[in-house]
Amino acid sequence: MNAENGIDTLGPWFDGVEHLSKTGLSALDADAAKEKQIAIVGAGMSGLMTYLVLSQAGMTNISIIEAGNRLGGRVHTEYLTGGPFDYSYQEMGPMRFPSTYKSPETNETMNITDHQLVFQLAEEMNKLNNHDKNLSVDFIPWIQSSLNGLSYKNEFKLPRGLPPTLKEIAGNASLSPASVNDPMTQDLQTKVDTFMPGSEFSTLMAKNMFKAHKQWLETGLNGLGGDQWSEYAFMVNYLKGSLNSTDMNGGWSASSFWDSLYEGMYFSAASYKTIDGGLNRLPLSFHPLVDNITTMGRKIERVRYSDTDEKVTLQWRDEYNDTTFQNSTFDYAVIAVPFSVVRRWRLPKLPATISNAIKELNYGSACKVALEFSERFWEHYENPIYGGCSTTTDIPGIGSICYPSYNLNGTGPATILASYISGDMGVRLASMSEEDHVQMVLEAMVEIHGEFTRDLYTGKYNRRCWALDPLESGSWASPTAGQHQLYIPEYFKTYNKMIFVGEHTSYTHAWIASALDSGIRGAVQLLLELGLVDEAKQAVEKWMARWIEV
Repeated sequence: MNAENGIDTLGPWFDGVEHLSKTGLSALDADAAKEKQIAIVGAGMSGLMTYLVLSQAGMTNISIIEAGNRLGGRVHTEYLTGGPFDYSYQEMGPMRFPSTYKSPETNETMNITDHQLVFQLAEEMNKLNNHDKNLSVDFIPWIQSSLNGLSYKNEFKLPRGLPPTLKEIAGNASLSPASVNDPMTQDLQTKVDTFMPGSEFSTLMAKNMFKAHKQWLETGLNGLGGDQWSEYAFMVNYLKGSLNSTDMNGGWSASSFWDSLYEGMYFSAASYKTIDGGLNRLPLSFHPLVDNITTMGRKIERVRYSDTDEKVTLQWRDEYNDTTFQNSTFDYAVIAVPFSVVRRWRLPKLPATISNAIKELNYGSACKVALEFSERFWEHYENPIYGGCSTTTDIPGIGSICYPSYNLNGTGPATILASYISGDMGVRLASMSEEDHVQMVLEAMVEIHGEFTRDLYTGKYNRRCWALDPLESGSWASPTAGQHQLYIPEYFKTYNKMIFVGEHTSYTHAWIASALDSGIRGAVQLLLELGLVDEAKQAVEKWMARWIEV
């Protein structure tokens, strides 16, 4: 899949598939192609989406190989008491879906189209499962922000014993520490802003992320190229900002501005959704489809390729100290495993660029700590907090605090995301023992919300630092400048019968929609490899129709 056959690997790639000529394959040849042995390594959302597209295209010999013991990968809902509808759970991986965006220019409210993939998939799974309530994937509103969220800075509290709310600060700025930048820092930010696209680009991202991606890479930064400069290098080396001003503007990032742009649009969404009962219910809905073809607990460590019979062999050990590897051979392998893990594998010889992508693609990491309380005390304040991630603090190591958006005004135990922190601290906190980390977070919650909350803590918690997960080794791909533009076209190529999918191979990173898009692309890529152009076009028409321009 490349420019030679009309595929735009940096833009709306599916338009090129739509324009491909029909195959002319005989029914006999098509049947033979659909009987090829296909391995999908990894049962996260990209692997599951790859399976769904291939199976619906008529592929009959698909095997899913998962190193863990569950479906979903980084989708991880932790139930601290009871099950999904006892509502004492927290999302230790992804937790929300941006749904709509309101244009500040026209006041038009529109769907954020790339995330519509999630809602379309849920609708498809509900249909395939005959709307079985035990497997249903139903959406409820997610509350992203609340004016009653608390701002606890410099240990300042009001006489009532709580920090001021965001609403109170909006009415009285003296309740919050002043943040004043010097003229040089303000001037640098003004210069940066002149190179950033306006709100019309946010509207384009909401309507067609694929077009926006292409446009930014080619013409971003006023024609300099959107992935050619890191935020730091652009401020210091191009705009000649001082190191101090760059630091004050948060410009130490080695990433390009692309991540800031699409994340900025997502977190300016007019509305969000989440899954009632937890995001786990999305991969759970695949069980009836994939249980009979999925092998759990098989950790692939080596991949071999035979030029003679043009097949790919996956190798694993039943026990970590075995000296003999087990083998299974396939016609193709779709690798739905993050590169943070794949880089530990023994692989066949690969060209330098894809090899470097596997070895060098940068990853971000995050830690989350969820704490359960016997009641929803945050909803009982004079200024009740209903959902949202708006409570902030300067207590080190805490980051964002999120209250549940579900079962509002409910009774019984409930769980808050007491700490969600990424970046460098998201790596460093992993070095703490679980007990020390959880206790640190508990003490912060008590300090912010009041000593009475200590007695409400049930002692149940969950702590997940994704850098410690041997099956993930990080939270999401976070390419440094140049990596994104260089490596994306490589993922559209098939090397030694291997196709790579996952959020790290998509135009956006860190979201379930990114993983799903990559799964569709990987499945279509495989269908085209097999000459099944008609089936590839049908898949594109089904899943990517909202963007296709013929």
